[in-house]
Amino acid sequence: MTTYPEAVDGLVVTHDGPVLRLILDRPARKNALTDDIVLALIGAFDAAGLDESVRVVALTGTGGDFCSGFDLGLRSGSPGDAHPRVGAVQRRMQTHVNRLIPAMLETQVPIVTAASGWCIGLGLNLLLASDFAIVADDARLRAPFASFGFTPDSGASWLLPRLIGVTRAKEMLLLGREVSGVRAGEWGLVHRWVARADLDAAAATLIDELASAATVAVGLTKALIQRGLTVDLAHQLADEGLAMELSSRSDDFREYAKARRDKRDPDFQGR
Repeated sequence: MTTYPEAVDGLVVTHDGPVLRLILDRPARKNALTDDIVLALIGAFDAAGLDESVRVVALTGTGGDFCSGFDLGLRSGSPGDAHPRVGAVQRRMQTHVNRLIPAMLETQVPIVTAASGWCIGLGLNLLLASDFAIVADDARLRAPFASFGFTPDSGASWLLPRLIGVTRAKEMLLLGREVSGVRAGEWGLVHRWVARADLDAAAATLIDELASAATVAVGLTKALIQRGLTVDLAHQLADEGLAMELSSRSDDFREYAKARRDKRDPDFQGR
């Protein structure tokens, strides 16, 4: 039996049939993340990849904003705190935020994120690392690191150039420009934008589609796309061959063949 992280303040985790729902729940802080929430998200994404009952992860936030990034107020310390050794930030990140985005990209379970309002810093990276990000027209996407006097973290400088190209990535990362939900859709930064009133319905439709899809094939294809960003064609072709071997042995592939013979829609069970 797959074990999920224990409940933490600010994150609601519910298992709804084939859907694992992760809800950021600190509306008074615009759903800013804490250490505990980051670690719980990592654990949840890892566990979802091992739980054969989960076919899609749905990520959202309560209130009017998705996520305003990491709660930097928790890092302010006090005047009496000892000055940390050089490299403390880098060491802490290795076991913290630097595990979060890879956990999202590497799990073979598709992730759908629905967001409105603020999507800033680490919150933006959560959105970008999702397989399908649906944003409201009033969404405000921003990577303000340089504007605050420090540099990007948790994969922002890796994700943005791959999604929107170097020029637009520099506009967001070096200049700290805010991008609206509408523009994010036009740039291909997200899957699509919708009116605020239609956000929940649009996400639910996509979640339902993935929850009834051929889960093995979807997961392996996600892995192929991710790996294809870092390997040459010869290695990618070899990976495709292995993925085809695995997917062709799945129950869902056999169900497709049977449904085609019976002239009906397949009923995929995610096996």
